Amino acid sequence: MNTMRVLLIEDEVHKRDEMIQCVREVYGAPPEMADSVRSAVLKVMESDFDIVILDMALPTFGENSIDKMKGHDQAQGGIEVLRTLKLKAKSPKIIVVTQYPDFYIGPTKVKLKDVSSIIYEKYNQQVLAGVLYKYKSKSTLQRIMSILRSQL
Repeated sequence: MNTMRVLLIEDEVHKRDEMIQCVREVYGAPPEMADSVRSAVLKVMESDFDIVILDMALPTFGENSIDKMKGHDQAQGGIEVLRTLKLKAKSPKIIVVTQYPDFYIGPTKVKLKDVSSIIYEKYNQQVLAGVLYKYKSKSTLQRIMSILRSQL
């Protein structure tokens, strides 16, 4: 029985489907979902998760929002989730999964390989890994499943 509570924060359907399959394969159940900054912030405020799989670039509102508008993409949308976790003194383990080898945290350009130390320093959150996502890449999916299995 899966006792791990996993939240997947991802807005791209193909990527989300692959990540759901990874979580299902390792833990035997799908993760909870959020597809926007707004839905992710609400989820982390109301529930505690063991693991958060976080995309850094997210729209303000998801496809399930009342007005059916996705809102504008925020290159740093994932940062809002990290800020909320810090504010609420919650500390799930985080896996950053992004299609970009580097991104910005505030004005600072961060290489994906350095994401763990920088997020810990700024937001007091433990990042298990930063994963460079490639669509339909067996090695990407194996890496994600390996990280998930390490938490069993």
